[in-house]
Amino acid sequence: MNPVLIYRIVRKDLKAELRGKETINFMFLFSFISLLMFNFAGEPFSPALTEVGPGLLWFVFIFTGMLGLSRAFIKEKETGTLEGLLLSPVSTGDILYAKTLYNLLLMLGIQFIAFPLFIVLFNYNIAGSTLDAFIVLFLGNVAFVVVGSFMSALVMSAKSRELVLQIIVLPMLLPVIILTIISLRKVMITGLDLLSIDEVKLIVSYVGIMTILASILFEYILEE
Repeated sequence: MNPVLIYRIVRKDLKAELRGKETINFMFLFSFISLLMFNFAGEPFSPALTEVGPGLLWFVFIFTGMLGLSRAFIKEKETGTLEGLLLSPVSTGDILYAKTLYNLLLMLGIQFIAFPLFIVLFNYNIAGSTLDAFIVLFLGNVAFVVVGSFMSALVMSAKSRELVLQIIVLPMLLPVIILTIISLRKVMITGLDLLSIDEVKLIVSYVGIMTILASILFEYILEE
Protein backbone atom coordinates (compact mmCIF):
# COMPACT_ATOMS: atom_id res chain seq x y z
CA MET A 1 0.00 0.00 0.00
CA ASN A 2 1.37 3.40 -1.04
CA PRO A 3 -0.24 6.26 0.98
CA VAL A 4 1.14 8.91 -1.40
CA LEU A 5 -0.48 7.34 -4.48
CA ILE A 6 -3.72 6.79 -2.60
CA TYR A 7 -3.73 10.45 -1.56
CA ARG A 8 -3.16 11.58 -5.15
CA ILE A 9 -6.05 9.50 -6.50
CA VAL A 10 -8.37 10.73 -3.74
CA ARG A 11 -7.31 14.33 -4.38
CA LYS A 12 -7.98 13.90 -8.11
CA ASP A 13 -11.47 12.50 -7.43
CA LEU A 14 -12.31 15.23 -4.93
CA LYS A 15 -11.17 17.96 -7.31
CA ALA A 16 -13.30 16.47 -10.09
CA GLU A 17 -16.30 16.22 -7.76
CA LEU A 18 -15.95 19.74 -6.37
CA ARG A 19 -15.63 21.07 -9.91
CA GLY A 20 -18.97 19.63 -10.99
CA LYS A 21 -20.71 18.97 -7.65
CA GLU A 22 -23.46 16.87 -9.29
CA THR A 23 -23.07 13.83 -7.05
CA ILE A 24 -22.51 15.57 -3.74
CA ASN A 25 -25.30 18.11 -4.33
CA PHE A 26 -27.72 15.31 -5.16
CA MET A 27 -26.71 13.41 -2.03
CA PHE A 28 -27.14 16.45 0.21
CA LEU A 29 -30.50 17.26 -1.39
CA PHE A 30 -31.78 13.71 -0.99
CA SER A 31 -30.73 13.51 2.67
CA PHE A 32 -32.32 16.89 3.46
CA ILE A 33 -35.61 16.10 1.71
CA SER A 34 -35.76 12.65 3.36
CA LEU A 35 -35.26 14.12 6.84
CA LEU A 36 -37.75 16.89 6.13
CA MET A 37 -40.32 14.38 4.92
CA PHE A 38 -39.90 12.17 8.00
CA ASN A 39 -40.09 15.27 10.19
CA PHE A 40 -43.68 15.87 9.09
CA ALA A 41 -44.59 12.20 9.58
CA GLY A 42 -44.66 12.38 13.40
CA GLU A 43 -44.74 14.64 16.42
CA PRO A 44 -41.43 15.72 18.00
CA PHE A 45 -40.62 13.89 21.26
CA SER A 46 -43.40 11.36 20.62
CA PRO A 47 -42.66 7.80 21.86
CA ALA A 48 -43.07 6.48 18.33
CA LEU A 49 -40.48 8.91 16.97
CA THR A 50 -38.04 8.01 19.74
CA GLU A 51 -38.37 4.33 18.89
CA VAL A 52 -37.99 4.62 15.11
CA GLY A 53 -35.56 7.57 15.06
CA PRO A 54 -32.34 5.49 14.83
CA GLY A 55 -33.81 3.42 12.00
CA LEU A 56 -34.94 6.49 10.07
CA LEU A 57 -31.53 8.11 10.48
CA TRP A 58 -29.66 5.06 9.20
CA PHE A 59 -32.17 4.68 6.35
CA VAL A 60 -31.26 8.18 5.15
CA PHE A 61 -27.54 7.36 5.15
CA ILE A 62 -27.93 4.02 3.36
CA PHE A 63 -30.01 5.34 0.49
CA THR A 64 -28.14 8.64 0.24
CA GLY A 65 -24.92 6.67 -0.07
CA MET A 66 -26.39 4.40 -2.74
CA LEU A 67 -26.95 7.46 -4.94
CA GLY A 68 -23.27 8.35 -5.10
CA LEU A 69 -21.57 5.04 -4.43
CA SER A 70 -21.27 3.77 -7.98
CA ARG A 71 -19.99 7.04 -9.44
CA ALA A 72 -16.40 6.57 -8.22
CA PHE A 73 -15.68 3.76 -10.68
CA ILE A 74 -18.32 4.57 -13.30
CA LYS A 75 -16.80 8.02 -13.93
CA GLU A 76 -13.40 6.42 -14.49
CA LYS A 77 -14.98 3.92 -16.89
CA GLU A 78 -16.95 6.56 -18.84
CA THR A 79 -14.02 8.96 -19.23
CA GLY A 80 -11.52 6.22 -20.04
CA THR A 81 -9.23 7.13 -17.14
CA LEU A 82 -9.55 3.70 -15.53
CA GLU A 83 -7.27 2.23 -18.18
CA GLY A 84 -4.78 4.99 -17.44
CA LEU A 85 -4.83 4.11 -13.75
CA LEU A 86 -4.25 0.45 -14.54
CA LEU A 87 -1.29 1.28 -16.79
CA SER A 88 0.26 3.62 -14.21
CA PRO A 89 2.58 2.36 -11.44
CA VAL A 90 -0.35 2.05 -9.03
CA SER A 91 -1.35 -1.28 -7.52
CA THR A 92 -4.94 -2.46 -7.78
CA GLY A 93 -5.09 -2.39 -3.99
CA ASP A 94 -4.18 1.29 -3.94
CA ILE A 95 -6.96 2.01 -6.46
CA LEU A 96 -9.50 0.20 -4.28
CA TYR A 97 -8.35 1.93 -1.09
CA ALA A 98 -8.42 5.33 -2.81
CA LYS A 99 -11.94 4.86 -4.15
CA THR A 100 -13.12 3.56 -0.78
CA LEU A 101 -11.58 6.54 1.01
CA TYR A 102 -13.13 8.92 -1.52
CA ASN A 103 -16.60 7.41 -0.94
CA LEU A 104 -16.04 7.54 2.82
CA LEU A 105 -15.17 11.24 2.67
CA LEU A 106 -18.41 11.91 0.78
CA MET A 107 -20.39 9.97 3.38
CA LEU A 108 -18.59 11.73 6.21
CA GLY A 109 -19.50 15.08 4.67
CA ILE A 110 -23.13 13.98 4.57
CA GLN A 111 -22.89 12.77 8.16
CA PHE A 112 -21.51 16.07 9.46
CA ILE A 113 -24.58 17.84 8.06
CA ALA A 114 -27.38 15.26 8.21
CA PHE A 115 -26.79 14.07 11.78
CA PRO A 116 -27.08 17.53 13.42
CA LEU A 117 -29.95 18.30 11.05
CA PHE A 118 -31.76 15.19 12.26
CA ILE A 119 -31.36 16.25 15.91
CA VAL A 120 -32.62 19.78 15.17
CA LEU A 121 -35.55 18.87 12.91
CA PHE A 122 -36.81 16.09 15.16
CA ASN A 123 -35.90 17.79 18.44
CA TYR A 124 -34.40 14.41 19.25
CA ASN A 125 -33.12 13.86 22.78
CA ILE A 126 -30.24 11.36 22.64
CA ALA A 127 -30.15 9.39 25.88
CA GLY A 128 -26.47 8.50 25.59
CA SER A 129 -23.47 10.33 24.25
CA THR A 130 -23.95 12.25 21.00
CA LEU A 131 -20.32 11.52 20.14
CA ASP A 132 -20.93 7.77 20.61
CA ALA A 133 -23.92 7.96 18.24
CA PHE A 134 -21.77 9.81 15.70
CA ILE A 135 -19.05 7.15 15.98
CA VAL A 136 -21.59 4.35 15.46
CA LEU A 137 -22.83 6.08 12.32
CA PHE A 138 -19.25 6.51 11.14
CA LEU A 139 -18.46 2.82 11.66
CA GLY A 140 -21.63 1.87 9.79
CA ASN A 141 -20.63 4.15 6.94
CA VAL A 142 -17.14 2.61 6.84
CA ALA A 143 -18.69 -0.85 6.44
CA PHE A 144 -21.07 0.54 3.83
CA VAL A 145 -18.35 2.08 1.64
CA VAL A 146 -16.00 -0.91 1.96
CA VAL A 147 -18.64 -3.26 0.58
CA GLY A 148 -20.21 -0.74 -1.77
CA SER A 149 -16.96 0.43 -3.36
CA PHE A 150 -15.92 -3.15 -4.09
CA MET A 151 -19.32 -4.03 -5.52
CA SER A 152 -19.48 -0.86 -7.63
CA ALA A 153 -16.30 -2.01 -9.37
CA LEU A 154 -17.90 -5.40 -9.93
CA VAL A 155 -20.92 -3.96 -11.78
CA MET A 156 -19.32 -0.98 -13.55
CA SER A 157 -19.52 -2.70 -16.94
CA ALA A 158 -23.06 -4.00 -16.48
CA LYS A 159 -26.19 -2.56 -18.05
CA SER A 160 -28.46 -0.73 -15.58
CA ARG A 161 -25.50 -0.83 -13.19
CA GLU A 162 -27.09 1.46 -10.58
CA LEU A 163 -30.03 -0.93 -10.25
CA VAL A 164 -27.80 -4.01 -10.27
CA LEU A 165 -25.60 -2.43 -7.60
CA GLN A 166 -28.52 -1.97 -5.24
CA ILE A 167 -29.73 -5.51 -5.81
CA ILE A 168 -26.40 -7.11 -4.89
CA VAL A 169 -25.18 -4.64 -2.26
CA LEU A 170 -28.21 -4.43 0.03
CA PRO A 171 -28.32 -8.18 0.85
CA MET A 172 -24.59 -8.13 1.65
CA LEU A 173 -25.08 -5.06 3.83
CA LEU A 174 -28.01 -6.57 5.74
CA PRO A 175 -25.83 -7.71 8.69
CA VAL A 176 -24.24 -4.29 9.16
CA ILE A 177 -27.57 -2.52 8.62
CA ILE A 178 -29.12 -4.52 11.47
CA LEU A 179 -26.05 -4.20 13.72
CA THR A 180 -25.84 -0.43 13.19
CA ILE A 181 -29.52 0.11 13.97
CA ILE A 182 -29.23 -1.97 17.15
CA SER A 183 -26.10 -0.05 18.18
CA LEU A 184 -27.78 3.30 17.49
CA ARG A 185 -30.81 2.27 19.56
CA LYS A 186 -28.60 1.27 22.48
CA VAL A 187 -26.82 4.64 22.39
CA MET A 188 -29.70 6.95 21.46
CA ILE A 189 -32.54 5.29 23.40
CA THR A 190 -30.98 3.15 26.14
CA GLY A 191 -27.99 5.43 26.75
CA LEU A 192 -25.34 2.70 26.84
CA ASP A 193 -21.65 3.47 26.51
CA LEU A 194 -20.10 2.71 23.12
CA LEU A 195 -17.50 0.26 24.46
CA SER A 196 -20.17 -1.82 26.21
CA ILE A 197 -22.11 -2.52 22.99
CA ASP A 198 -21.21 -5.90 21.51
CA GLU A 199 -22.74 -5.03 18.14
CA VAL A 200 -20.14 -2.30 17.63
CA LYS A 201 -17.38 -4.92 17.93
CA LEU A 202 -19.20 -7.03 15.33
CA ILE A 203 -19.33 -4.05 12.95
CA VAL A 204 -15.56 -3.55 13.32
CA SER A 205 -15.01 -7.27 12.68
CA TYR A 206 -17.26 -7.09 9.62
CA VAL A 207 -15.24 -4.17 8.25
CA GLY A 208 -11.98 -6.06 8.76
CA ILE A 209 -13.23 -9.24 7.07
CA MET A 210 -14.77 -7.43 4.10
CA THR A 211 -11.65 -5.28 3.62
CA ILE A 212 -9.47 -8.38 3.42
CA LEU A 213 -11.83 -10.12 0.99
CA ALA A 214 -12.15 -7.02 -1.19
CA SER A 215 -8.36 -6.58 -1.32
CA ILE A 216 -7.89 -10.20 -2.42
CA LEU A 217 -10.65 -10.27 -5.06
CA PHE A 218 -10.37 -6.75 -6.49
CA GLU A 219 -7.43 -7.56 -8.78
CA TYR A 220 -9.41 -10.35 -10.46
CA ILE A 221 -12.38 -8.04 -11.03
CA LEU A 222 -10.24 -5.46 -12.85
CA GLU A 223 -8.70 -8.19 -14.99
CA GLU A 224 -12.20 -9.02 -16.27
